[in-house]
Amino acid sequence: MTRAYATILVEKSDHICTVTLNRPDKLNCFNRQMTEDFRALWLDLREDEDIRAVVLQAAEGRAFSSGVDVREGWRQTDDSQRPFDQEDPGEWLGPKSHKLWKPLIVAVHGICAGGAFYWLNEADIVICSDDATFFDPHLKFGKISAVEPIGALGRMPFQEISRMVLLADAERIGAQTAFRISLVTEITGRDDLHGRARELASQIASRHPVAVQGSVKALWEAQSLPRQQAVSNALKYVQVGKAIATNVELDKMASGKWVLR
Repeated sequence: MTRAYATILVEKSDHICTVTLNRPDKLNCFNRQMTEDFRALWLDLREDEDIRAVVLQAAEGRAFSSGVDVREGWRQTDDSQRPFDQEDPGEWLGPKSHKLWKPLIVAVHGICAGGAFYWLNEADIVICSDDATFFDPHLKFGKISAVEPIGALGRMPFQEISRMVLLADAERIGAQTAFRISLVTEITGRDDLHGRARELASQIASRHPVAVQGSVKALWEAQSLPRQQAVSNALKYVQVGKAIATNVELDKMASGKWVLR
C-alpha cells in the first residue's frame, strides 16, 4: 500500500514510481513538509524491489518548482546561531543523498528556479517542455548562491553556471539554451512531456535492476574521483556484476520483465 504524502502525489505501476510535486498554488516550491515527504519517499523506494525507475514531474501550472518557500521556509527553527549544525535541504530532497540508485528522470515545465536544482543535480536524465525556463534568484534576495550551482558543475559548463548565478532573475535560460549547455537532454511539447518521461522510464525499467543501479552508482561516484581512481573503481562494479550474473539465472520473459530465480 502506498504511503500518504502531504505535498506530493505518488503512483506506482509497471516498475515505475511517478512522483508529482503538488503545491501548484505555491509554484510547487518546497517547505519543511515537502522535504520530509521526500525523505520518507526515497527511503521507501530503497526497500521497494518492484520499483526500478522514478519519474519526477510537477502538477500543472506555471512552474515545475520555484525552489524553497521563502515565506514559510523549510527549517523548523531558526538555527542561524548554530552554523555548523545546519542541514542542507538537498540531503532530504535528493535520491542519491539517500543511497537510492534507481534512475531518476525529471520532467520540467514552466519555471524551474533556485532550490529546484537540488532535483536536477541528482537526476540521471532531465527533459523539459518548450516553455521551460531556468534561473537562480539567490542574488535577488541578497543571498549567496553556492550549493545548487556547485552541484550543477558536473552537467553544465562553468561560465553558464556563473552567468546564471550572477544575473539572478534578470535573465532566464530557455529550453533551447538548456539543451545546448546540457542542462537537459531533450525538449518536448508541453502536452507530450509527462508521457515522454514515462516512456524513457519504461525503457529503463525493462533492464536488469542490478545492472542499472550498479551503472548509476558507478557513474555517480566517479564524478567525485580523480580519473585514474574513477577508472580503477569502475572495475569493481563490473566484477560485482559478473559475480551476481554467474550465481543467478537471468530470464527475460515475454512481457519484458526481468526475474531472478
